[in-house]
Parts: sequence; structure tokens; C-alpha cells
Amino acid sequence: MNLFGFTFADPIWLGLLVVPLFFLFRNLIRLKRGGGAKAAIAVGSAAPWRAAWAATLKQRPVAGIGVGVSRVIPILFRAVALALVVIALARPQTGPRGKNRSVEGLDIQLVIDTSGSMRAQDFELGGRRPTRLDVVKAVIEDFVMTRLDDRIGLVVFGTEAFTQAPLTLDHQLLQEFLKHIEISMAGDATAIGDGLATAVKRLKDTDSKGKIVILLTDGANNAGRIDPVTAAEAAKALGIRVYTIGVGSRGRVPITINGRTTQVEVDIDEALLEKISQMTDGRFYRATDTQALIDVYRAIDKLEKTAARAPVRDVRRELFASFLWPALILLGLDILFGATRRRVVPG
Repeated sequence: MNLFGFTFADPIWLGLLVVPLFFLFRNLIRLKRGGGAKAAIAVGSAAPWRAAWAATLKQRPVAGIGVGVSRVIPILFRAVALALVVIALARPQTGPRGKNRSVEGLDIQLVIDTSGSMRAQDFELGGRRPTRLDVVKAVIEDFVMTRLDDRIGLVVFGTEAFTQAPLTLDHQLLQEFLKHIEISMAGDATAIGDGLATAVKRLKDTDSKGKIVILLTDGANNAGRIDPVTAAEAAKALGIRVYTIGVGSRGRVPITINGRTTQVEVDIDEALLEKISQMTDGRFYRATDTQALIDVYRAIDKLEKTAARAPVRDVRRELFASFLWPALILLGLDILFGATRRRVVPG
């Protein structure tokens, strides 16, 4: 049932709205006829200002009723509170806001190179030239927020490799882990094989039907205990698809170390990255500037879509508390109003 812009899950309760209406009119009619108006004498020692205020309220008539405001307000409070409780019982809702989907999310391991060469400042971001790693983190942050139904984890590698964040659906927490990734945190060398093997190990025992690794590096494998091709063979055997990204402009690039900027040339082993991706039915991408890197993650996002089955129910937001709380507040004000008025006893 749709009423006042809301839908009601249990609209049958709305029939009880006649109760507060009956209560309101019955008591107003009694007041107008003088029902319950008896001679009274004041008791207690009210402060002069309170007595003046009460007198003012009693003498100020409500239009069309001719009864003092102080006698009408409690009735209004109770009637409105009762009406709000009835509406709350009918369970007002907004919606539908969308569909509650049954999804088959992917498990995604982001593998990020944090070796010393990621200090290079050949990419631009917001009119500045930060490090490659800063640009990579900004692009990955946007990518993560497009994959709300997927579990995502972080692996970093340099001379060694380790898990920075486990697979999680809590993408806000993942963003915090991402912020704490720093250059050389895993050493200055480049152990591509160890980085890939660590990601494969994290995906090996998950029950997801879709498992992918997105490995990003700006160099060639020159450290670690595991050969990159061996790690790729393990990924292939487990049905894990690996996308590889070579990041960095070609030729000599500026890099700042200990406050001094020099020009260096970093070689990316494109042949190795392409072989890894081909072995695992993935793709190799080369990103030579910021926009190219953004386009790479967008392309992967389009290729790896989360499977969503048919909608199962509407998603609606319950609003009963929005009516129940005002009702309680009005009842509280009624009690407060009664406590602050001058008490009377029949005379």
C-alpha cells in the first residue's frame, strides 16, 4: 500500500488511526462543554514566573474551542503520539531502492611492485609529478570501489613478497591498507615470481568460481626464490587468470633519492609479463602514462564482470523508527508539560 509517499508492509494497522481521531475530538468536545471543569485551589509553592505563565496559558483561548491552551496541548500531544505509534505499527518503508541481488563474486589479488624504481616521477597526477607508486595507489583505489561484490586482497613485493591485506569484502578497510603501502617496504629489488606465488597461495584454497591476479611491476625479475614462470604454471593449474601490467614511460626518467633528482632508465621485462599472462589465459598491458594506467584497470574491470543471478526481492528501508521516536518525544513532552504546570485539586 502506498500512502503519503511511503509504502506500508502491514497497512491493516492504519485502520486504527480512527482511535487518535476519536480521542482528540471527544476530549476537545468535553473541554468545550466544560466537562471536568471544577472549582480548584492551587497547592504547592510555584515560582511567581511559573504562576504567571500558567495563568497566561489558561486565559488564552484556542480558536473555535474557547478553551485555554494549557488544557488543549496535552490532548494534542497524546493524540499525535498515538497516531505516530499506529503508523509505526504499519511499518512504513521507502523503496524500492533497488534489487537485492544474488551474486557470484570474484576473488581478486592485487600484486603491487614496491621496489626502489617505483620512486620514478614520470607520471602526472592532478598537475603534480608524484612517484609511480602514488599514481598506482590512486588508480587502484578507484578500481577497488567499482568491485563492490568481489573479495579483494593486496600483495606487495620488492626483494621479498608478503600479504598486505587478506581477501576481504570490506573495501573501506582495504583502502586503509592501500594507503600504508610505501616504496621499499619489501626491499628495493624486484621479485616478480615471489609476488605472484604469494598471490596464488592466497587464492588456492578459496571456494570462489572466479579467481584472478592483477600483477603490476615497473622492472624485471632480479630477486626472489621462485621463478616467475614456475609461479605462472601454478596459477594455470589452479585455474587462476593473471593480468600483468608493465608500468612506466620508456627511456630515461626522473627519480629523486635523498633529495637529489637524477635520470635513470628502468627496463621492463615485457616478454616475461606477456608469457605469464598468456600461460594463464590473461592479458598483458603496457601503461606509459597515468591515463593509460587508468584505461588498463577499466579494461580489466570490463573483462572480469561479477556474475549476478536473478533478483530475489526488493530492497526497502524500514522507517518505523522515524515515527516511533517522535511519538516517544511527544509523550515525554506531555509528561514534562504536566509536571511544570501548577497542580490543582478539586475544590
